[in-house]
Amino acid sequence: MIREEVMEEAELIVREGGEIPEVAFWNAWFYLTEAPPDGLGLSLEGQEEALLREAVVRRYLLIIERDLTPANIGKSFYRGPGRARINWQRLRRFLEGWAKPLERYRQKVLALLEAFLKGLPETHPLREEALKFREELWEESHA
Repeated sequence: MIREEVMEEAELIVREGGEIPEVAFWNAWFYLTEAPPDGLGLSLEGQEEALLREAVVRRYLLIIERDLTPANIGKSFYRGPGRARINWQRLRRFLEGWAKPLERYRQKVLALLEAFLKGLPETHPLREEALKFREELWEESHA
């Protein structure tokens, strides 16, 4: 059973986890496990830790999707395919450290990238960067 406090922290990671969700993960971890008065003093169960880690993955995917959405180009929060690539690398390292299979997530990012490319005009300046990222993902999945 996952306790409410852990579910709340997982939702915070997803909604407000910032650009590097692992920081939010460790903040949540220490808040939940640190003895009072600094924390709640909980001992996390395996499924609770997994929920927090999945929240990091969800946050990364949201950030990547944000930066691979053509409708976001020009908005203040938009970072582009280069940042999506950096966040994929961060997500990949996080998953590898957790010994989680990558392919499902790689395919998700590839699908986001394909949709991004379809939504860009052939002459758009971000196209080359997005194509390079797609090639890297393709090579990773066939290595």
